Amino acid sequence: MDVTQQMSRNGVHAPLPALAPVQSLAQLLAVMELRRHEPVISLRQALEQMHLLDAATLDALQAEDPGLLRSKSRELVGRLVITEDDLERSLARVAGLVEVDAVRFDVPPEAFQVLHVREARLHEVVPLGEAEDRFFVASSNPTDETLRRQLCNLTGRAISLVWASREAIELRLDLQESAGASAPRGVPPAHPGAHALQPATGSRSDAQDIELLVSQALIEISAGQEHEEAASASESSGMVRMVKKMIDDALAREASDIHVETNPGEQITLIRFRRDGDLEPYLRLPARLRASLVSRIKIMARLDIAERRRPQDGKINFAEFGGPKLELRVAVMPTHDGLEDVVLRLLATSKPIPLARLGLQARDEDTFTRLSGRSFGLILAAGPTGSGKTTTLHSMLAEVNTGERKIWTAEDPIEITQPGLRQVQVNPKIGVTFAAAMRGFLRADPDIIMIGEIRDPETAKIAIEASLTGHLVLSTLHTNSASESVVRLLDLGMDPMNFADSLVGIVAQRLVRSLCPHCAEPHRLAEGQFDRLVAEYIERSTLSAAEGSKRLLAAAGVEAPGQIVVRLVKGCEKCSGKGYKGRMGIYEILENNPVIRELIQKHARPNDLFDAAIASGMRSLRHDALEKLVQGKIDLIQARVAYL
Repeated sequence: MDVTQQMSRNGVHAPLPALAPVQSLAQLLAVMELRRHEPVISLRQALEQMHLLDAATLDALQAEDPGLLRSKSRELVGRLVITEDDLERSLARVAGLVEVDAVRFDVPPEAFQVLHVREARLHEVVPLGEAEDRFFVASSNPTDETLRRQLCNLTGRAISLVWASREAIELRLDLQESAGASAPRGVPPAHPGAHALQPATGSRSDAQDIELLVSQALIEISAGQEHEEAASASESSGMVRMVKKMIDDALAREASDIHVETNPGEQITLIRFRRDGDLEPYLRLPARLRASLVSRIKIMARLDIAERRRPQDGKINFAEFGGPKLELRVAVMPTHDGLEDVVLRLLATSKPIPLARLGLQARDEDTFTRLSGRSFGLILAAGPTGSGKTTTLHSMLAEVNTGERKIWTAEDPIEITQPGLRQVQVNPKIGVTFAAAMRGFLRADPDIIMIGEIRDPETAKIAIEASLTGHLVLSTLHTNSASESVVRLLDLGMDPMNFADSLVGIVAQRLVRSLCPHCAEPHRLAEGQFDRLVAEYIERSTLSAAEGSKRLLAAAGVEAPGQIVVRLVKGCEKCSGKGYKGRMGIYEILENNPVIRELIQKHARPNDLFDAAIASGMRSLRHDALEKLVQGKIDLIQARVAYL
């Protein structure tokens, strides 16, 4: 469902853009299915929805020549109103055709065997692969029936054309030719996919460097280094340098994880990076390299390379292998056919982020400062894995990390360091659990204690007792909201009276993708659209429409709905065409007060706690997300990610 449909479903009928261009056959088929259920649109509607021309310009053009947007649409290019690419893209949208990202599309290796690069260049197309008895091809002119028939005759396949920009098609063909030229002698052309897949996020020379290292590793194996140990342990081998280059690239691209996904038989091994929460392809490797790649990673993590039946966990100190100061947490997971997948999480030891850079609203920043300034009590950060809870707690600690305080932390792993903190790495194998660390801290004269996570009754009980005996305790919970966090701890068997007295506040949070500051397009909301946003803002709360409207206008810093300007996804070079760059926190801060305390003591339901917190001024995740939407910081898709 594209953004226009999402807004329409909720009554906000803005001409918002579609989702970003698809990057795989699975996505392509899914979007095609959605297109079948969409109403037919005119060229004028397509031009408006894609923000190529505004309504005023289109009105003027139609008044001047009523047939311009029908039979004479090509004249739009002649008049320099839009480009040829923009016209073809709009006509493709009218025809219900899908838009693809030709540069980053996950093209199966056999696609370029069906339609070779030289033939693809001749017709200015990119083969995308075969699915559901059709062979998909990207073209900047997908409505050209003559082109479709020519490709049918050339390939012997039923061809379906989709749209991609001419520039993206040329770049993908250049990359494909470069990958073929760098293949080593003796390596069969059955592996045209062994190349870097992210030229937009790294330089062309970077892509060529990794391709050359892949080629060297293939040559070494072809020359007789068949044993895994020989192929991966040699410090001069191409595989060693390829793995180092892979980690260097992941660090340079600010990836949080590296995924190595192996497949049986002669299928390729896919390496993907997780960036800003999403996985994106980085490298395809021939099947002959998968064993030595996994073995090399195991050697770096000091794992058993002969064990393939059980999961293994380890760590890599990248500095020991000539890289920068970086720790990688390694998880090896056996899959079918005796293969193994590997996930490496990059744990670059870093400094805490100042509160001002967390994406907090001014009111929430004041609340954070007030909470962290308490001398005793319990502060919790709640949210799913990867929502930034540890980052938030370290930012709070940075505010109170002074020479007058003794601060102990127990973490697993230690990702952020600060001078002055006494940090302990949890290691259950030797009995250093969160609960054991807490007991030790209480004998070490602490002022402030941070516990990585409360996951069992023992840790919860010690944390509450410590907070009641003059210590400020910070920790995290894996819960969805602040009110659910209260019930979770009570369900662990905590005494409601003690917990109600110890609790200072709970911060629930999510991470969403920020709009690219270089290309996001402004869009002024109409009054009807604003009314529907207000309805969504107050949904599932006791707020009135008047109060919701007042809050949204105040957040946007305007006096009337017509003055609100949101920003929409577009895509440019700096964001790799995605329209998003970086991430931002969405927050819900429940601050304890006499009403909340009484409800906790009565073991109240989450809904009652939520309503009481809203009545006392709390902004929910929904409220914070929609306020950041009208402030132009995120779009509607990301706003809904935070609370749906």
